[in-house]
This record gives sequence, C-alpha cells and structure tokens, in this order.
Amino acid sequence: MTLLVAAMLILVGFGFSGWMVAQSQALEKRLIARRDDVLRHHIRIQPIDIRLFARPAAEKTNFKARAAGWLGVDLERPDICPLPWWIIIGIAAIGADIAVSALSSLFGSMAWLLLPVAWVLFSRIIFYWFKAKRRNKLVRQFPDALMMIVRSVRVGVPVSEAMHIVAHEQPQPTAGEFTMLANQLSIGEPLDKAIMGMARHADIPDYRFFAIALTLQSKAGGALSGTLEGLADIMRKRAAVKERAHALASEARMSIYVLTGLPVLVGGGMAVLNPAYIGVLITDPFGNKLLTAAVMLLLTGLGAMQLIVKKSVS
Repeated sequence: MTLLVAAMLILVGFGFSGWMVAQSQALEKRLIARRDDVLRHHIRIQPIDIRLFARPAAEKTNFKARAAGWLGVDLERPDICPLPWWIIIGIAAIGADIAVSALSSLFGSMAWLLLPVAWVLFSRIIFYWFKAKRRNKLVRQFPDALMMIVRSVRVGVPVSEAMHIVAHEQPQPTAGEFTMLANQLSIGEPLDKAIMGMARHADIPDYRFFAIALTLQSKAGGALSGTLEGLADIMRKRAAVKERAHALASEARMSIYVLTGLPVLVGGGMAVLNPAYIGVLITDPFGNKLLTAAVMLLLTGLGAMQLIVKKSVS
C-alpha cells in the first residue's frame, strides 16, 4: 500500500511538472509573438536565404561528364589549365605508356593491364597541379583585391562598380573571377547569388568567407569596409604563417634535392670515368631492369618525401 501511494504521488508530481513546463513554453511563445508583432514595422533587415551558403546538390551528369571527372577534367571551368583539356589527356596517355613500358620490362606483359589506371592517375596529377597552382595565385592576390574594394567603397564607389574596378586592375586569375562576377551583376543577378556563384567557381575558402561577409552585410547592413579590411588582414597573417612554415621546411627540401640528385650525379661521374662499367645498365637486359627499378624507386622516394614535407607544412 505504501509503494502504491508513493507511485501515485510520483505520477502526480510528473504530471504537475509537465503541466508547468507546457505553461512556461506557451507563455514564452506568446511573448515572442508579441515582441515580433511590435518590432515587425521597425526592423529593416532583409531576410537571409540560408540556402545560399549550402553546397549545391549533386546534379545528374551524363557519361561524358562522369568520364571527365574520373580523369580530373572540370568541364565547367576550362580556364583552369593553360592548354586544352584533350591535349593534357594526350600528354598523360604518353606518360602512362612510358611508365607501363618500364613496368613491363620488370614484371612482364601483365603490367600492360595497369595502363588505364596509370592514364587516369597521370591525368589527375596533371590537372591537380594546374588547379593547385591557380589556387595559390588566387590566395596570394586576394588580399590586394579586398583592399582595392575597401578603398573604392570608402570614397563612395558602389560595391558593384568596385567589382568592375578589381576586374580591370587585378592580374589573372583574380581578374577573371571578378570579371565573371561583374558580368553577372551587370545583367541584373542579385549580389548574394552572384557572389556565392563566384565563390563556388573559385573553390577556395577565402572566397567563401568573402561571399558570406558580403552577403550578410548586404542583408543586415554594417560597415563593409571594416569587415573586408579585417578579412584581408587575417588572410595576410595566414599567408605569412604559411610562408614562415615554408621557410622552416627549407632544410628538409634541400635534403630532398640532395638525396634525389646524388644518384644522378654519381651515375654521370661514373659514365665519364668508366663508361664500360656504367654501360652495363644500358647494354645488358638485366642491367636495363636494374636501371628501371632504380629510377622507379628514386621517383617513389622523391614523391614520398615531397608529400611528407607538404603535409607537415600545410
């Protein structure tokens, strides 16, 4: 009987607590609704579409686009590479053929099965190198572009006209990105959508920060020049830290160059001093295999050391 009474009291307590919570939530909702009703006519902030900051959903692509993605080709951004994409794919095919030929001398004709894999790998490496080079240029040039916008806005130039000034005054590839943005603004595209489109096209975090800051300022108001100046200062400090790390890794990079060049230097010296001794690697079939294996191991070690230094600096 005692347990039954205690259980009933606990149930009553839980019910009363739930009723009190519901009453508190209802009161809070009424207060929020009253506040919004009072302030509705005094708020000038425009609504911000949060979907602008989301990554675009993956669209269905045809077989050509999927195959281009496997090879590292971005058909929507052909300006990334200085050469047409089909020339780069051809160069990658030649490099893959040379590499597989070297492998076939060691492992036999079965190595030719790796030709498609080597082709895709070489193509992706080449396109990634061009993308990384373009991305580094954008990062280095972006603080100057931001300061140009800040100076233009401070003297009374509209933001859209400041984009045109950057497109004409900045070097490539920054000029190309802002030219695309200025063209979108000229045909009536809203600033928030145009700026987010440029950020997705550039595909670097700095442009996304700039797009978010400019979108929020255009919707909510505030000092645009101060915001952009602070963003440019942060980018310059981050670039300085990166350059410092690059300088600290100079000893490791020099070790890579010495270790890579030492076998080549020694082989060249032996070819001058004793051509018959070193000529076995070229004239003898087994020597060809040894030379091929040595070159492959040297390139593998070079790539591994470069990757280690790059990961430690980034």
